[in-house]
Amino acid sequence: MLYFFPIPYPDELFYSMVCRYHVRSGNRSFRQTQLDLFETAGTKQYYLGLPNNLATLINQLPFGSSLTLNQLLEKHTLFPYYQTFLTNREVKRLRELMEGKESKSIAQVAKIPKLKLYYPDYLRFCPQCLAEDLQQYGETYWHLEHQFPGIKVCLNHRVGLQNSRVLVEEMGKGFMAADEENCVGDGVSYDGEVLQGLWVFGKVIEGKMRERRGFKGLEGLRDEYKQGLMKLGLLEEERLVAAMLERYGEGVLRLIHPEMMENLGEYVSGCLLGCDLLQEVDRVVHWFVEGIILT
Repeated sequence: MLYFFPIPYPDELFYSMVCRYHVRSGNRSFRQTQLDLFETAGTKQYYLGLPNNLATLINQLPFGSSLTLNQLLEKHTLFPYYQTFLTNREVKRLRELMEGKESKSIAQVAKIPKLKLYYPDYLRFCPQCLAEDLQQYGETYWHLEHQFPGIKVCLNHRVGLQNSRVLVEEMGKGFMAADEENCVGDGVSYDGEVLQGLWVFGKVIEGKMRERRGFKGLEGLRDEYKQGLMKLGLLEEERLVAAMLERYGEGVLRLIHPEMMENLGEYVSGCLLGCDLLQEVDRVVHWFVEGIILT
């Protein structure tokens, strides 16, 4: 049984909560904190925002703690993001993996593409959130929403998210808090039109995460795309590309998903009309196109 565990802040990434526990515990090693919380020192999937072994932590929270497993999953991990485009059965399996000790197949079950978009180099932060958190709570923390693939700006302050000094691949080796030392920033900024486009698409992602309950499968989705694109006259790759460029602008598309720009038409068509044949789901591409079909 734990003597304490930090009360989550609004939109706090689970990894950030563990960082705050580590600082307050006085533990000298990363290993000891892992043993405290998870009864094992195995590497966790922090870098995906999809940690596992959460049931072990919940079962040893201090008496009187109101934190539940469902609250952790829904409000402090990327589970809501990755449960999109998964059937009820697949969502259940992903949840089971995050609750349990097995972690090797989490990325596979979540159907995460092996693209840089979904495996960023650094944790991100908003300078204005950092200042407000310090003033309101007396400390800073990593925000969950700032880590969503496809979101490049803070949706509250409409400023570009900055790369911190914390490497994502190092998250499984130590606990690095969102403090002034780690959150220096890289000076990223966008002009007005691009910033607005990035913000609008970020709001699309935010909204889409609340949908697709009871998703019936990718085969049915493929047929919906085919009918929707045909109705709009966008079934041909060239016309679809033209519509995407007109809707978002090349600058926005390239900033969010540079890897797809090498062969935009073929890549997007493959993601949509061949989605039922793929083992991975590039959710950002789906949301780009749904923004056109549903507009």
